[in-house]
Amino acid sequence: MEARKLLYATDLKENSLSFNLLKGILPVSELDFDEIAFLQTTPFDSWMKGLSDLNIKSKIILDDQLLPHGIIKAAENEGASLIVVNLERKEGKTSRSSIIRQLIKESSLPILFINNTNKEIKPNGKGIFACAVFATNWSHTSEKALAFLLDFKKILGELEIVNVIKGKLTIKEMRELKDRLAETRKICLDNKIDAESHIYAGKTSEEMITAAKDYKATMIVIGGDSEKKGLSKLFKKSSSWKVACEADLPVLVVP
Repeated sequence: MEARKLLYATDLKENSLSFNLLKGILPVSELDFDEIAFLQTTPFDSWMKGLSDLNIKSKIILDDQLLPHGIIKAAENEGASLIVVNLERKEGKTSRSSIIRQLIKESSLPILFINNTNKEIKPNGKGIFACAVFATNWSHTSEKALAFLLDFKKILGELEIVNVIKGKLTIKEMRELKDRLAETRKICLDNKIDAESHIYAGKTSEEMITAAKDYKATMIVIGGDSEKKGLSKLFKKSSSWKVACEADLPVLVVP
């Protein structure tokens, strides 16, 4: 597999960033991610030696604003395959939530939003990939998110597949829904991913965060905004943005 690069964009100061959090994403090195480009507003290089010891190359790129266009442009310039974004919670025109919204809307790359730098990482060597809650409604973006997860199967621990329904379903619709969840679970099991499936009811963003708490997840995975179609009319277009902003654990949004 061709070597891949990760872009880590952050406006936090060095003393605000937990090295445990960086270790939490390092299992990607097993997937031939062998270089991290840090896009920073404040230069610091304290992580460089630890990465070098792990044979992971790294570099620093300075950007005094970290606006969505600049993050996406830096990822393109670096040839990154994945963007990690860890931003200070601030208000105003360029608030964290508005940056997240714009990134989800414009990025063609998967983005991992880091939402709690102090959250404990499960000590099983898989970091934030130890237990993922995956939101699916079988839309095009949900299927792309599943394909992305299958590509990460080597480092993925437990996978909780969640579908959120709105309103009351007929017996036939519920049966079809359960069959579809079973098919998705089988795909994961066939790829040697320890997966279970679940049905929740309510608002997608709220239920995904609830599911993450229920299963003590270390990450949420969700497809980006998509049009609603057929049985999968279960997501509002803002669900991925709401989850990325409101969850207190990392959220991976696949466009």
